[in-house]
Amino acid sequence: MHGYVPIRAKQVYDLVLKNQLQTQKDMKEGAVIRTIARNVDNDFHLHGYSLVHSLGHGVGLEIHELPYISSKNDAVLKENMVVTNEPGIYIPGEFGVRIEDTVLITKSGCINLTKADKNYIVVNKQEH
Repeated sequence: MHGYVPIRAKQVYDLVLKNQLQTQKDMKEGAVIRTIARNVDNDFHLHGYSLVHSLGHGVGLEIHELPYISSKNDAVLKENMVVTNEPGIYIPGEFGVRIEDTVLITKSGCINLTKADKNYIVVNKQEH
Protein backbone atom coordinates (compact mmCIF):
# COMPACT_ATOMS: atom_id res chain seq x y z
CA MET A 1 0.00 0.00 0.00
CA HIS A 2 1.99 2.94 -1.26
CA GLY A 3 1.61 6.09 0.82
CA TYR A 4 -0.52 4.56 3.58
CA VAL A 5 0.36 5.51 7.17
CA PRO A 6 -1.28 3.34 9.86
CA ILE A 7 -2.95 5.27 12.71
CA ARG A 8 -0.48 3.86 15.29
CA ALA A 9 2.46 5.07 13.18
CA LYS A 10 0.87 8.52 12.96
CA GLN A 11 0.46 8.60 16.74
CA VAL A 12 4.12 7.65 17.28
CA TYR A 13 5.25 10.15 14.64
CA ASP A 14 3.23 12.93 16.29
CA LEU A 15 4.76 12.06 19.70
CA VAL A 16 8.29 12.09 18.27
CA LEU A 17 7.63 15.37 16.43
CA LYS A 18 6.19 17.02 19.56
CA ASN A 19 9.33 16.09 21.49
CA GLN A 20 11.66 17.10 18.68
CA LEU A 21 10.07 20.55 18.51
CA GLN A 22 10.17 20.91 22.32
CA THR A 23 13.84 19.91 22.36
CA GLN A 24 14.56 22.56 19.74
CA LYS A 25 12.98 25.16 22.06
CA ASP A 26 15.02 23.86 25.03
CA MET A 27 18.40 23.83 23.28
CA LYS A 28 20.37 26.99 24.10
CA GLU A 29 23.57 28.07 25.80
CA GLY A 30 23.61 26.88 29.41
CA ALA A 31 20.91 24.23 29.00
CA VAL A 32 21.74 21.05 30.92
CA ILE A 33 21.96 18.15 28.48
CA ARG A 34 20.71 15.59 31.03
CA THR A 35 17.53 17.62 31.62
CA ILE A 36 16.73 17.94 27.91
CA ALA A 37 17.14 14.19 27.33
CA ARG A 38 15.18 13.23 30.47
CA ASN A 39 12.26 15.42 29.42
CA VAL A 40 11.95 13.47 26.17
CA ASP A 41 12.45 10.09 27.84
CA ASN A 42 9.83 10.93 30.48
CA ASP A 43 7.26 11.93 27.85
CA PHE A 44 7.97 8.80 25.82
CA HIS A 45 7.52 6.66 28.97
CA LEU A 46 4.18 8.35 29.70
CA HIS A 47 3.02 6.99 26.34
CA GLY A 48 4.54 3.51 26.76
CA TYR A 49 7.76 4.01 24.78
CA SER A 50 11.45 4.58 25.53
CA LEU A 51 14.22 6.75 24.16
CA VAL A 52 16.51 3.83 23.27
CA HIS A 53 19.40 5.83 21.82
CA SER A 54 20.83 9.22 22.65
CA LEU A 55 18.75 12.26 21.74
CA GLY A 56 21.64 13.57 19.66
CA HIS A 57 25.35 14.29 19.44
CA GLY A 58 27.84 16.91 18.46
CA VAL A 59 28.80 17.45 14.81
CA GLY A 60 32.20 18.76 13.80
CA LEU A 61 35.14 17.15 12.03
CA GLU A 62 33.40 13.81 12.61
CA ILE A 63 29.67 13.16 12.16
CA HIS A 64 29.35 11.75 15.71
CA GLU A 65 31.20 13.79 18.34
CA LEU A 66 30.86 15.00 21.89
CA PRO A 67 28.68 16.14 23.45
CA TYR A 68 26.31 13.19 23.42
CA ILE A 69 22.79 14.44 24.15
CA SER A 70 21.77 11.85 26.71
CA SER A 71 20.45 11.54 30.24
CA LYS A 72 23.92 10.35 31.28
CA ASN A 73 25.59 13.66 30.40
CA ASP A 74 25.76 16.45 33.00
CA ALA A 75 27.43 18.90 30.60
CA VAL A 76 25.76 22.08 29.38
CA LEU A 77 25.29 23.30 25.83
CA LYS A 78 27.55 26.17 24.80
CA GLU A 79 27.20 28.88 22.20
CA ASN A 80 28.40 27.86 18.71
CA MET A 81 28.14 24.11 19.36
CA VAL A 82 26.59 22.22 16.46
CA VAL A 83 24.52 19.26 17.65
CA THR A 84 21.79 16.98 16.39
CA ASN A 85 18.25 16.81 17.73
CA GLU A 86 17.06 13.33 16.80
CA PRO A 87 14.46 11.68 19.02
CA GLY A 88 13.22 8.32 17.85
CA ILE A 89 10.87 5.50 18.78
CA TYR A 90 11.49 2.05 17.36
CA ILE A 91 8.99 -0.82 17.59
CA PRO A 92 10.81 -4.08 16.73
CA GLY A 93 9.31 -5.96 13.81
CA GLU A 94 6.90 -3.13 13.01
CA PHE A 95 8.36 0.31 12.32
CA GLY A 96 10.49 3.13 13.64
CA VAL A 97 10.19 6.90 13.65
CA ARG A 98 13.12 9.30 13.92
CA ILE A 99 13.07 13.01 13.16
CA GLU A 100 16.54 14.47 12.93
CA ASP A 101 17.75 18.04 12.58
CA THR A 102 21.16 19.65 13.04
CA VAL A 103 21.16 22.86 15.08
CA LEU A 104 23.58 25.64 16.00
CA ILE A 105 23.43 26.58 19.69
CA THR A 106 23.11 30.32 20.41
CA LYS A 107 22.90 32.35 23.62
CA SER A 108 19.10 32.56 23.42
CA GLY A 109 18.17 29.33 21.62
CA CYS A 110 19.27 27.46 18.55
CA ILE A 111 19.17 27.85 14.78
CA ASN A 112 17.89 24.87 12.85
CA LEU A 113 20.35 24.17 10.02
CA THR A 114 18.10 21.46 8.52
CA LYS A 115 15.43 22.60 6.12
CA ALA A 116 13.59 19.28 5.71
CA ASP A 117 9.80 19.04 5.64
CA LYS A 118 8.17 17.56 8.76
CA ASN A 119 5.41 15.76 6.83
CA TYR A 120 5.17 11.96 6.83
CA ILE A 121 7.64 10.17 4.57
CA VAL A 122 6.67 6.56 3.92
CA VAL A 123 9.50 4.20 3.06
CA ASN A 124 8.19 0.79 2.01
CA LYS A 125 10.32 -2.31 2.34
CA GLN A 126 11.10 -3.74 -1.11
CA GLU A 127 10.01 -7.35 -1.64
CA HIS A 128 12.25 -9.47 -3.90
